[in-house]
Amino acid sequence: MRAELRRIAAGIPLLAAAVVWLAAPELAWPARALTTFLLAILPGLILAQVQVAAEIPERLPRAAIYLSSAAALWILTGLAVAAALASGYTAQTLGLRRLDWPATLGWSCAILAGGMGLLVAGRVLRLPESALLRHLLPRSRLERLAFVGLSVSAGVGEELVFRGFAIPAIQTASASWLLALLLSSGVFGLLHAYQGAAGAVRAGILGLLLAIPFKLSGSLLPSMIGHTALDLLAGLWLADWLLRR
Repeated sequence: MRAELRRIAAGIPLLAAAVVWLAAPELAWPARALTTFLLAILPGLILAQVQVAAEIPERLPRAAIYLSSAAALWILTGLAVAAALASGYTAQTLGLRRLDWPATLGWSCAILAGGMGLLVAGRVLRLPESALLRHLLPRSRLERLAFVGLSVSAGVGEELVFRGFAIPAIQTASASWLLALLLSSGVFGLLHAYQGAAGAVRAGILGLLLAIPFKLSGSLLPSMIGHTALDLLAGLWLADWLLRR
């Protein structure tokens, strides 16, 4: 019975990939392939990785995790930029455009405030955080330095992949910006499944907040700055308070 369930579970990502591929004929094949990977294959890989990692958290050196995660993010970011450019997307489509500093600062602060509000709400409601998340918080000076690198990588890379690339691609395929927003934010939430169910939902809501400046201003710069600042603030200065039992 368990073997049968495992075979069924293994087939779900392939079925989902076929559905996404067939539903996106409007996209050029590079963007179509990466969109299929992001929406159908990546979630399964993430959940499988989290399940394995949760069983052996004490064996996972933090600095090595930060560096390997940053490397994986930059690889995915490079693929997203390459797929976008090969599919006729411009730098402006990806949100790589300048924005005046007052608007940049205002949007960045709004994102940081919204993200902090989510973290504080979780603390007030005493929502549980995963043991894996607790283990991954930096302790030593070397770990904090590596965590800074990971935070910058996430702030830049995740915004380019899940906002700059995914939203325009899904919108082109579905003719719906709302669906693009929901799907990209949902996958972004799953990317943080290592934080537990509450953390994944929190990340999904944060994904919605991060998409607003991109939609209204056309620039990813505020989202990149706000995202990076939130990760640094939460991971380096507020983690002990936010995770206190």
